[in-house]
Amino acid sequence: MNFWHMQMHPTDEMGFSKNIDWILEHKKIIGLGQWDDGKEQIDRFINEIQVNDIVAVKRGGELIALVQVTGGAYKVADDTNPETAWIVNRRPIRVLDWSIEKRTLPQSRGTLNRCANDNVETTKIIKDWYQGVIKSFQKRRIDLTV
Repeated sequence: MNFWHMQMHPTDEMGFSKNIDWILEHKKIIGLGQWDDGKEQIDRFINEIQVNDIVAVKRGGELIALVQVTGGAYKVADDTNPETAWIVNRRPIRVLDWSIEKRTLPQSRGTLNRCANDNVETTKIIKDWYQGVIKSFQKRRIDLTV
């Protein structure tokens, strides 16, 4: 299982990220658009993220939700909903926890990044958050994997 952090909004439309809470809750997906400079990140999203990986979804540096990937990557090119039409590359998720109190990541650059170094503060914050989720799920007898 890997840990990631990502932003979700159309290219150059950071203000659109106000809709992400709704997308996570009601559509139960994370995803990326399709843009020329995003090939590396799109490839990583499609080929490197695995089922049961944990993703901290953020708005800039501010954490929104901690989600678990529940399925493989797929593309949708014919979505007519203006809230989600830009999300061409998708993965199904379940929301593990919402960041109710304002929390930020110190190293929050980029659209999609894997937490590759346990000594980096961003990785510590995300993994600590997940440890709290584990305790809550165990107490309530909820499966941690799908």
